[in-house]
Parts: sequence; C-alpha cells; structure tokens
Amino acid sequence: MKVKVINRNEEEYTRERAQDLKKVHRNYDPALHQFQKAHEYTRALNAAKLDRVFAKPFIAALTHSDGITCLARNPRILNSLLAGSADGDIRIWDIPLKRTLRSLKGHTGAVRGISFAPDGETCVSCSTDCSVRLWKVPFAPLEPGPVAAEETAVFEFQGRNAFRAIDHHWRENLFATAGSTVEVWSHERSEPVNTLSWGADTVLSVKFNPAESEVFASTGGDRSIALYDLRSARPIRKLIMQTRTNSLAWNPMEAFNFTAASEDCNLYTYDMRKLDIAACVHKVRCSLAPGRVEPHCWHGGLCSFAGLRAGHCVC
Repeated sequence: MKVKVINRNEEEYTRERAQDLKKVHRNYDPALHQFQKAHEYTRALNAAKLDRVFAKPFIAALTHSDGITCLARNPRILNSLLAGSADGDIRIWDIPLKRTLRSLKGHTGAVRGISFAPDGETCVSCSTDCSVRLWKVPFAPLEPGPVAAEETAVFEFQGRNAFRAIDHHWRENLFATAGSTVEVWSHERSEPVNTLSWGADTVLSVKFNPAESEVFASTGGDRSIALYDLRSARPIRKLIMQTRTNSLAWNPMEAFNFTAASEDCNLYTYDMRKLDIAACVHKVRCSLAPGRVEPHCWHGGLCSFAGLRAGHCVC
C-alpha cells in the first residue's frame, strides 16, 4: 500500500532576513489545480474518520420512519430490542438478523417510554396520547427472513395527562409512570394504585431500584430528584440540582448508588444516604445534540451512557 504524504521543506518557506519578500508559489499549468495536494489530504482524512465511525462496536442502524424517542432491551433475551418513535410506532427488533419481528400499533402520539416486565414476555409503553398499553412480546423464530407483523395491545390504561416516562417493577406486576405526577399502576387494575408528588409540575423520568425493588426515584422539571418508597407510599428524600436532570439509572451491584444525567452534559453519581455531595462526576466532553445524554445501563460497576439520534437507533 502506497501512502502519499504532504512534505514541505522548511528552508524553502523561511526568510533569511526580515526584509526579504515572502516567496509565493504559483502553478501556471491550467491542467493542475493549485490546491490538489491539500484536497487529497482532506479527502484522505475524511475517509479515515468515516472508517472509524463505521468500525466496531457499531453493528447496525435500525431505521424508523420517525425519530427514536425511547429504547428498551429484553432482560431474558439478549437479541431482542424495543424501540419507540415519535409517530407512535413501536418495533421489536431481532439484533443478529437486523429485522423487525413485530410492529406494535395502538398509540396515536409519540411514545415516551418502554419498559419490560421481569419475565421478558410482556412490556408496557406510555405515550403523549395519555395512555399506557400492555403488550405481549413474541420470541424470535429460528428461520431467517422477514417476519414483520402487526400486534395489538393486550390492555390499555387511560390517564388524565400525557406521560413522559415509565418503568416496570423488578419483581411484581407493578409499574410507575411519570407525567404531571408519579403514578403507580397494577396489571390487574385500570386506575392507579398510588399517586405521589412532591412539588414538581412535571415529572421527567422514573426508575425502580433493581436491588431494593420497593424504592424508586424520579426527576422533575424543577431540577429535583425525588426518592419514593412503595411500602410507606410517600416520598422520602429530595435533592435539588443546579440544572435539570434528564434521566437516571440505578447501580444493580450497589443498591444505594444511582447516576443522574444532567442538562450540563455531565453524569453525577450519588449515594442515596448522602445526597449533599456527588460521589463521582463523569464529565462528557461534547453534547449529543440533537439527542440527549442519558445513563443507559449499568454493567457490574461501570455505567454506560447513550444518546438518542433522530430517525435511527444505533447499537
């Protein structure tokens, strides 16, 4: 492989005295462009950058007809992924074969959240159309080829206001929604079991603790992070941040720790017993606009963050 490198002799471009005129090189041949080497260098640099962009661990771009608003992975099946879009469409993706298994139809507004039940066979989704829907999740067939089909919801829960986030309980048939307030729902009831609030006009996200399953946290539009306990059915602690928090994720190995993603593009790890100071700050060097920074999931003791891009789900 032959590599062409731009090389310049310093003596040809350096003046011996300050009074000397600077030598200007000009190509009078019309067949040759005067910036040919510079253009070749720019093209080679862009090609090298694109190779890095499309290199591993980039696997595939799973395309939707509208912007991706939420993601969820199946806790029981590693190759199953759910993605909700702004047009109300929810698709179940088979990651190894990069195909759509099911298209879940029913929402008329943007899907704001998806969460799996612990068994991996059912999931719940919330939307801006003031509804929560319960779905059955099929398994991927062994034979290759397109198997896309439409599915309808098993049950529909109707709310009074638009929902912004949802999360399922790790052991029971309960799930929590975030909207104007935090509401806890059961699979067997059409009305909320509990309604919790603590000063915030809008609740942005909600997450259950995987270790202490009765404890969950929410983030509010007033820059607050609130902790709740289902056993007492009331909020227990509240933290006010300097900027608004988009989302948070609990550490499954250390039940007291959670990581919050702030609007300043940083991740803050807190101990719920000591909320006066962050235990660790993960600084992100650049913003993921037009998406947003979110702690995606914990693997052991490491927290990974992701950004949602318009129209594509990147794995």
